[in-house]
Amino acid sequence: MGYTEDDLVLFEPVFDASQRQGTAYFEFHPAELPEPNAFWLPGSLLLRDAAFDFFAECFYRTRESFDYFSVVRLGSRDIKRLIDELTIYLTVLRAGPTREQLFSNYVSIVSADIWSAVPTQPLADAVLNAGRILRWFVRSETKETACLWVVGM
Repeated sequence: MGYTEDDLVLFEPVFDASQRQGTAYFEFHPAELPEPNAFWLPGSLLLRDAAFDFFAECFYRTRESFDYFSVVRLGSRDIKRLIDELTIYLTVLRAGPTREQLFSNYVSIVSADIWSAVPTQPLADAVLNAGRILRWFVRSETKETACLWVVGM
């Protein structure tokens, strides 16, 4: 199985959990959780796992103990670092990246070869759009709360 250009819809962020299809999402919640391991909360941003894979290394560089398969709380210092990491990556994407640059933050249990049928520029555009929304969300929605919960797979 491999992705095609038709699958670039996987990069569209979801702001209403009722609009999700399945459960293969990362959830970003910009406030304290109402209870441990709460999921699909109002006010959250959801990104498909296929899209998150392109940003995963940004999260690992933000916090070494980040766990793709867990629930992780980021505090104000982590949030600032995450925004910086995302900004660096988005700057590379805006410049028309090479395939290597595009996949420089890709971390997944699935090989990057799954994207081999998708040309670099359309894929980079989809990643860039998702990344801009993710960065905007983290930056704007955590200003008052100074925390971000990342609910992984």
